[in-house]
Amino acid sequence: MESNDAEYVALGGEGSAPKLEKIHKVSIVPLIFLILYEVSGGPFGVEDTVRAAGPFLALLGFLLFAFVWSVPEALITAEMSTMFPENGGYVAWVSSALGPYWGFQLGWMKWLSGVIDNALYPVLFLDYLKSAIPALKGGLPRIIAVLVLVLALTYMNCYKSHNHERN
Repeated sequence: MESNDAEYVALGGEGSAPKLEKIHKVSIVPLIFLILYEVSGGPFGVEDTVRAAGPFLALLGFLLFAFVWSVPEALITAEMSTMFPENGGYVAWVSSALGPYWGFQLGWMKWLSGVIDNALYPVLFLDYLKSAIPALKGGLPRIIAVLVLVLALTYMNCYKSHNHERN
């Protein structure tokens, strides 16, 4: 399996726009999962959808949602990324269009949204586990499980960030 870590080499002299020499493209399966987790945070709530609409309509709805929402979103992102070949994504796009103040505001709000959104996942995960492990339904065991899960995920995130900076 190939590594997704790409080396980018800037070409061109002073005053010219940098060009990227080596680019690794994301294949279709990781792209599908990236879109799913960016848009909906994962498959949480699928059970309620299937229960309410039935399996056929639920699958049809998820497929239609992918084409109505995710494909245009992916095309917009691809177009903007080719117009702004730099790191920063939507922060760079908004900064260019509306100035650095609004670019900062967007980055700050997106970061805050991510912090709040990601804080929900350990609780949702434990809600799935409580059917298999009844002790996690409440009280001190649930609080300890939430804290352990949050600390483990925080450690993995910091460890990954630290190793990424060193490479």
